[in-house]
This record gives sequence, structure tokens and C-alpha cells, in this order.
Amino acid sequence: MSVTTPTDAPGEPGTITAAITGLADADALGVRSAPTGRRALAFTIDAAIWSVLAAPGVIGAVVLLRVLLPAALGEASAAPADLLLPSILVLVSQVLLAAFGLVQLVLHGRRGVTVGKASLGLRSVGVVALGRPGFWRITGRATVLWLAWSVLPVVGPALLFASGLWDPSGRGRSWLDRLGSVWLVDARHGLDPADPKAVRQARRALVPPPSTRRESLPSLATDAAGAPALVPAARSASGVVTAPAAESAWVPPELAGNPRDAVLVLDDGSRVDVAGDGLLGRAPEPRVGERVVQLLPLDDPRMEISKTHAAFGIDDAGFWIADRGSTNGTSVAEPGRAAVVLAAGERTVLAWGARVEVGGRSFTVERAEVGA
Repeated sequence: MSVTTPTDAPGEPGTITAAITGLADADALGVRSAPTGRRALAFTIDAAIWSVLAAPGVIGAVVLLRVLLPAALGEASAAPADLLLPSILVLVSQVLLAAFGLVQLVLHGRRGVTVGKASLGLRSVGVVALGRPGFWRITGRATVLWLAWSVLPVVGPALLFASGLWDPSGRGRSWLDRLGSVWLVDARHGLDPADPKAVRQARRALVPPPSTRRESLPSLATDAAGAPALVPAARSASGVVTAPAAESAWVPPELAGNPRDAVLVLDDGSRVDVAGDGLLGRAPEPRVGERVVQLLPLDDPRMEISKTHAAFGIDDAGFWIADRGSTNGTSVAEPGRAAVVLAAGERTVLAWGARVEVGGRSFTVERAEVGA
């Protein structure tokens, strides 16, 4: 059982949940990247609205310059009446731009849309659990865009947006998207991660129907598979039945072996035995003075896993994992429960069968087989 409290109510075992646990899960369910053309058109719509709101301010600023510049050069005097209207235009324009910018940031951070994106059926989602991107991440993204415009007008923003064309993951994520840990998806022609009903239906389509085949039950007169035969106890000369020998006692397989033995089954089918405290990531390295016995490097062609992404280990409580402040986070989904994004630095003990998502890779935590 997890130590952390999930943000969504846990479902019953076998429940089809509406949680998407990462990019690999999203691909399987049918989440699609936003096409380049509609992405550019959405930005054009937002920029057009911005330009309309900025136009009165530009006009007012030009008029002010035409009035104030001759006055500054001593060629003419500036009458207060000539300054009133252009000043009002500049002020109103700035207020409208500030209000529009704030609305855009709130909508984008909390719902994943801007005016342009919403009109074209696009949505930004976080890359960890495909939820809302977050206000501050989007604000940081917008700040970088503004700085790029300030340093290299037109060219800077164009380069940032064009960087999605050479995204190695093929999802069209630009440098801005990577900075904000977001992914722009096509919610109109693909699966909308914000629609729980659609996600449940997509997941249900992936789950095979339950088998109707009846398992043949062993006869009560025969031995259970894997269990030693029950041999009648010996009877003494006095007629007393003696207890069976201790070595004939049967231990159920699920209780045998060391409960601290665990194995990680990666998404590529490989298996890694947990030897003790360890680190995983793109190229994990321990901190100064930190002692670990296992380093687990993960291939990451999409560059979504941090260098040292998470720590893990196993103790008397079971297998645990802790995010190490990674860029794209770590999420876990225990059997029958919704996915939970882990808080950085917090150890979380997982149940057997839990699925862990780190960047674009995932693995399942299983108990090691007895005698393996």
C-alpha cells in the first residue's frame, strides 16, 4: 500500500480508471500530438487578438511622439488637450493587454487552452500524468517567449516555435514545451486527456474481455498442484495417532522466500533484480557521500528522463521509490488505483504490481519468484 495519499479516489480492483499515467500510456490510448499547421494557426489567432488590443496603444504612442518631439526640440509647444486622447489610448491599451495576458495564462495553466487553442481543438497537458500544465510553469514559459521577443524580435519566437520540428520524440514539443513540461495535443481528432469518460472508454477498449472459460477444479481426493501429498499419520501400538513429521508441513508459495526480494520489469521486457538502495535515470550518479549499491541507467531517446531521476530501494516495509526533483516527475499507479504524481524527495512504499512512470519509460514492481 502506498504511503502517499492519491489525489483521486481509488477505484475497486479491476476498475477502468480515467487516469493516464504517462506518455507511453497516452500513445496506447490514442492521444495525438497537435499538427504543426493548426498549432501555428492557434498562435496566429492569439497573436491577432493581441495585435488588435495593442493597436490603440500604438496609435496613441505615435501621436504622442508627434506632439512631444517638436516640443522637446523647441520647435513647437505641446498643448495639454493634444496629449489627453493619445494618453487615454495608450492607457486603455495597456490595461486590455494586461487583462488579456492574465486570462490567457490562467486558462493555459489551469485548463490547457488559450483562445486560439480552444477554437481549434488543441490542449496543452503536463507530460507526467497528462493533467493541467500549471499556472507557474506556463508563466515561466511565457516569460522566456517574451525575453526571446525582446532580444530577437520575430526571429527569437519563431526559432522557439520551430524547434518542435526536430523533436526527437516525434511529438512536436518545442523548447518552450520542454521548459514548461507540457505537450500540445489534438483534442478534436485524438483522445482528449481532460475528458474522463473518453479516457475510460479508450482504456476499456484496450482491456481484453474477461475469460469465460471455467477452470477445472481438482478433486478433493487428489493433491493440489504443487503441494505435497497428505500422508496419513502413523498409528502407535497403543492406538494414538502421532503428529506428522515437521518436514512434511507445506508452506504456501506466496509466503515462501524473502519478502524483501523484488524485481523491476521494464517496458522493454527486461528484468532487474533489486539489490538494495539504488538510483535510476538517464545516467544516475550518487550525491557526495551518498551510498548506493545499484545504478540503473535507462535508455531515453526522447530525453524525458533526468540524469538522476529517482531513488529506490527495499526494506522491511517493501519496495520504495522517491523522485529526485526530476524535470518531468515520477508517477505511480497501484493496482486498481488512479495514477499519483510523487512529491520530490518523498519516499513512497509501493504494492506489488504497481506501475511506475519515469519520463517516457515505465516499469512494474513485482515480487521475485521463489527459487529464481
